[in-house]
Amino acid sequence: MKNVQIKSLKHQHGLGMLQWLVVIVVIAALGKFAFTVIPLYSENIYVRTALKSLANDSTQKLEQMSDQEIRKKLSNFYMINNVNSEGPNKNIKIERESEKTLVTVDYETRANYIWNMDVIVSFKNHLDSTRPGQCCNPAPTAK
Repeated sequence: MKNVQIKSLKHQHGLGMLQWLVVIVVIAALGKFAFTVIPLYSENIYVRTALKSLANDSTQKLEQMSDQEIRKKLSNFYMINNVNSEGPNKNIKIERESEKTLVTVDYETRANYIWNMDVIVSFKNHLDSTRPGQCCNPAPTAK
């Protein structure tokens, strides 16, 4: 019985150096990816918050604001909250219909991952004045 236990213990080994190296490389790659992508998503959270603040603005309704006022409010919010990428400022589209105003901030941003590899992330943020509670999600399209 003791012989069997000793033999089985001899066959049990931990990870070798090469296996540890692979584990460390995988963890480092995932960490680098997280540190690259998380700032992009946190910036989009501020873009969504800016649109929600437009929807909840108690001083003036969205339909009553001029396009220039909407752009100014959004760019001021971006400046205060350190939204530095060009996408949210350049891609503000305002469409007006008889009963509603649609503010769209659709953009994509890229960040360098390693050497010549980039991470590209696309964001679609829509604010419909008739549905302010459903802010920042694109309106469902009819099929």
